[in-house]
Amino acid sequence: MSVRWLVVEDAFADARGVVLQPRIVAERPLRGEVVVTLRMPDGRERAARASMTVSHVRGPLAPFAVIRLHGVTPEDVPAGTEVWGPAYGRAGP
Repeated sequence: MSVRWLVVEDAFADARGVVLQPRIVAERPLRGEVVVTLRMPDGRERAARASMTVSHVRGPLAPFAVIRLHGVTPEDVPAGTEVWGPAYGRAGP
């Protein structure tokens, strides 16, 4: 089952791939790389590889996770792109 991870507000390259903003809250972030679907604002779709990296631990609250795409450029992920991937442990109701 695929769920929407986030709607991209910004994307920038780092040494390990393309980092997406905003961060998400994940109680149980996925490990390793998974295949996700990128749904562009113009309706096009493409597959990409993605990983989650826990970037901040918040005590008893669920940690923030950063989504990083591999094998794409920031230009491939314009603002408004939806990232859909496998279900993971989300915080909240």
